[in-house]
Amino acid sequence: MVDGIVTEYLYINRGTVLGPVLFSIMVDDIKTADPSNALVKFADDLTLGVPGNESGDTSRSEAACLQDWAEENRMPLNLEKTYEMVVRRHTSVVLPELIPSIKRKTWLKLLGVTLQDNPCNWDLHFEEMLKKASGRMYIMRVCKYYGLSIKQLDLLFDSLIMSIFTFAIELWGCAYDGKYLNQIDKFIKRAHKNGYISKRTHIKEIRDKRDKKLWNKITLTEENALLELLPEKKK
Repeated sequence: MVDGIVTEYLYINRGTVLGPVLFSIMVDDIKTADPSNALVKFADDLTLGVPGNESGDTSRSEAACLQDWAEENRMPLNLEKTYEMVVRRHTSVVLPELIPSIKRKTWLKLLGVTLQDNPCNWDLHFEEMLKKASGRMYIMRVCKYYGLSIKQLDLLFDSLIMSIFTFAIELWGCAYDGKYLNQIDKFIKRAHKNGYISKRTHIKEIRDKRDKKLWNKITLTEENALLELLPEKKK
């Protein structure tokens, strides 16, 4: 039943193109109890952002409302894949009470990006990037051994390696240059020295270029959802 209208049950195979669309329609009426909280929906994943202060937060009540919705719509939450993370820059800040039945973690992976409870710390995401890129260098070595041209190797490096380093760089690229970006530059420098790419690129230049592109995309379009996150002066 949707809005008082009873429809006939129809079976939909798993993996169908319509699956994500129908699911998005199904969860469209999930709202936050507090308008100051943020609810982000992506396919079958929901992320709830609740700001906290000295007087506390509404995370427990929001979680309860979400669970009530799930029970009412016969879509029980998978609590084994439901986590809480408290984002705080200073570890001296007192942690809020645990939300019942929900495990608290110090890191979470959202849409391929590993976030940590300290917003300035990107160690886990960076280590995962380097590990994945180092593993893919084996493919570069094999392809070079079998005689691929430097043009083909350039294309392969961009597809296999640079795509890892540039993914979500607008988000994590503002972190410490000496700790993260400089190591990526050294990685690219070694690849160039060993003849896997024809020219050396600098990750900082790529970051700056993509940051400017994102900034223009946000500020030049009034309908952009990210615009409301900017301070008034920046707008």
